[in-house]
Amino acid sequence: MKKKTPRKSTSKAAPAKKRVSVKKPAKAKAARGPKLNEWAKSLARKARELDRRSAQLERAEEINRAVLQSFGEPLVMHDADWRFQYINDAAMEMFRTSKHHLPTSLIGQSLWALYPDIIDTDFGIHLRRAMTERVPVSFEAYYPERGEWSDLRCYPVPDGGIITVWKNITARRQAEEAQRYLAEASAILGSSLNYEATLASLARLVIPDLADWVRVDMLQDDGSVRVLAVAHTDPEKVRWAQELATKYPPNMSDTAGLPNVLRTGKAEIYPEITEEMLAAGVADPEYLALLKTVQFRGVIIAPIISSRGTLGALTLVSAESRRHYTANDVALAVELGRRAGMAVENARIHSAEQQARAVAVAAQKAAEEASNAKSHFLAIMSHELRTPLNAIAGYVDLMLAEVQGPLTEQQADALNRVKRSQHALLVLINNVLNFVKVDAGHIEMHIVDAPASDIVRAVEPLVVPQLEARGLRYNFQCNNGARVLSDPEKTQQILLNLISNAIKFTEPGGEVTLDCDGDHRHVHFEVADTGAGIPPDKQSAIFEPFVQLDRTLSSGHEGIGLGLAISRDLARQMDGKLTVKSQPGKGSRFTLTLPASKAK
Repeated sequence: MKKKTPRKSTSKAAPAKKRVSVKKPAKAKAARGPKLNEWAKSLARKARELDRRSAQLERAEEINRAVLQSFGEPLVMHDADWRFQYINDAAMEMFRTSKHHLPTSLIGQSLWALYPDIIDTDFGIHLRRAMTERVPVSFEAYYPERGEWSDLRCYPVPDGGIITVWKNITARRQAEEAQRYLAEASAILGSSLNYEATLASLARLVIPDLADWVRVDMLQDDGSVRVLAVAHTDPEKVRWAQELATKYPPNMSDTAGLPNVLRTGKAEIYPEITEEMLAAGVADPEYLALLKTVQFRGVIIAPIISSRGTLGALTLVSAESRRHYTANDVALAVELGRRAGMAVENARIHSAEQQARAVAVAAQKAAEEASNAKSHFLAIMSHELRTPLNAIAGYVDLMLAEVQGPLTEQQADALNRVKRSQHALLVLINNVLNFVKVDAGHIEMHIVDAPASDIVRAVEPLVVPQLEARGLRYNFQCNNGARVLSDPEKTQQILLNLISNAIKFTEPGGEVTLDCDGDHRHVHFEVADTGAGIPPDKQSAIFEPFVQLDRTLSSGHEGIGLGLAISRDLARQMDGKLTVKSQPGKGSRFTLTLPASKAK
């Protein structure tokens, strides 16, 4: 086959086209080759950088998650629509124990849809503020459902959401709350001795923070229970509860609740009050329906107790606040009850003391009035008796002087008997008058500095005739030149009474002595005898008015038992005392102690 020779084209456009179609692609391909290589290399480098940065980002996210999980405190993150974006383990554990019916996964769920009950609480208000104002917010809030206090910190994040971190501060807040309540309770309970008013104030103190309702019941002497106080923020509800308590008193035979606390003195707590519990404890349908309207959440009943036993009970009720009661709340209620019991006991003791004091004052007043009446009567009677007795003495003296004619021996003897009887009776009357004056404090004392020996010498001649007539030995002496601060006349009267008694109760042949001695503080006058003595159980009684050891008609001893009573009171009015030492069958020793003179 022959090889064909191509023909030359006469068209100018065709060759130009041929040149473009054959030569241009080769040149462009050759030009783009190095650039494609550079682009590929650049893309590979960028891919490697992206991989590196992606790994770094994943690593950073892992670190961030590890940091967030390492928080011991609960932490959550919400987006701008309040959907959960992140929950650490501590927060998740809290959500698992919540009494709300939560879904298995909370991520993407709305906070307000899950927890509608916190929207209008401090939680909701402060969370929304942090989200709206885009500022960090810190606050403390109480969540009644769990009975816990939390310290919350909210931080806005750039995507429009917030991170919230919180920690449980229940122990600290409960300790502060308990300290505050106890301090205020002590101030209230100590402000008045009217314990009914103070217990009512105590009931009002703990609402609404510690309880929504408070009731104070007190045991009565007959074993019944009286409602002392009911407290609530709504006065209408208080009146309603008081009427309810009156209409439906507690059954004191119940084995739980208020009757059991009053019986045992031990507190009871019911953290969750269910309708089944109410139905089991209340038989009356009407009463049960009324109680259900209270919407009980929890109840604490603490005894009001003192050293004398259980006095009543303090009942705390959680209702509309939904506060969850714990053991710490029970401990606080028990301490409030203990302090209330102390206040009640102190008030009752004070009231009893006041009543006893009033009775004593009334008795003293009555005794004083009776004593004054007695003294007045005795004074009048003694005065009225002295007048005819003095007249008798005068007429007897005239007859003995034979003014109206001579007397026979028998007549003179009879008149002398009359005179002695008149004198004895006059002495008794004078003793009565002296006792009345001493008892009423109407005796005037003239205290002087005098030698004790002068007083003894003045007494001796007055009693020697009686001593000799009785056939008694006697010895009067005073040592050391003692000087006494006393009324000499009253001192002599005391010594005369003591010596007269010694003569009266000492048999003939016995002995009566009077000694005086002293030191820089006191002077002692001692009257001793060898008479019958005084039994120990009678030694205090002999100083009381109208007391004698032998009051029989056959005793032969004159007097009505006023001498020692008068003597003791006279000694006391001179800042002295009168004492006795005696043994039956061995005589008696009476000691009059008076202040010594300070003069050298």
